Amino acid sequence: MRSLLILLILLAGGFVLTAMYIAPKQPELRGWYETNACPHLDKISPQICQPIRAARGTQPI
Repeated sequence: MRSLLILLILLAGGFVLTAMYIAPKQPELRGWYETNACPHLDKISPQICQPIRAARGTQPI
């Protein structure tokens, strides 16, 4: 049970790190994250999707 919890935490961390560091440089991935993941990730912290919006040029005011 503990290993399953650790796996879920690592997957969530990888998902967030991908949004912050990899997705802004990949147009297809950036579009998917901006459409599908950022509305949910913004509930945690708006800073997670900030690099994606900066790469696209749609920074919120």
